Amino acid sequence: GTLRLKLIKVGAVIIRNTRRIRVLMSDSYPHKNDLSALVQRLVPQ
Repeated sequence: GTLRLKLIKVGAVIIRNTRRIRVLMSDSYPHKNDLSALVQRLVPQ
């Protein structure tokens, strides 16, 4: 598929703390940099 499907179907561990949510992805995930850039653009600063 599409880039959308490649970015959505991610095997990751999600850790939720009081102030932040962390997503831990495998280093071998091929679209890790693309997904990280996308999330940075969506998160309010």
